[in-house]
Amino acid sequence: DMMDGRVGAIRAALEAKGLQHTQIMSYAAKYASAFYGPYRDAIGSRGLLQGDKKTYQMDPANAAEALREVALDIAE
Repeated sequence: DMMDGRVGAIRAALEAKGLQHTQIMSYAAKYASAFYGPYRDAIGSRGLLQGDKKTYQMDPANAAEALREVALDIAE
């Protein structure tokens, strides 16, 4: 996952090790979608999930939020 601020923290850690040119590919927009259901079934995790992923995953209908999160990751 790529929670807010994580790209900046990863960048700081890489640069502290002299890895200024290492690229980071963020997972900027992960959606709270039923499309993940078959994957969860395949790995047997559906019954183990606690809570609601909508608290930290995006609404697929909210494109503006996804673009905002991508812009924040780029800025970091």
